[in-house]
Amino acid sequence: MDIRIFIGMPLRYAKSVLQEKNIPYVIERTVSRSHFFHCDPQQTYVIRAQEREDGTVCLLVDDSLEMSSSVAAVLRNGDVQHD
Repeated sequence: MDIRIFIGMPLRYAKSVLQEKNIPYVIERTVSRSHFFHCDPQQTYVIRAQEREDGTVCLLVDDSLEMSSSVAAVLRNGDVQHD
């Protein structure tokens, strides 16, 4: 199985695929350091997938990022400075 298919996939779906195929997996969580986006802990996605030597798939996951109100306002109003 090409484990790259899991990148960008919702965690709940990635887990169901691995469980269906009886592939052992572990989940590691990271935290975004972005201050421009709020995180939605209800929407967790796979951001990296690695296969270990023993065949276990390691999924690195993070919460989905949401635009802050200030970023949304800039995009909505077109208040972008051009250099």
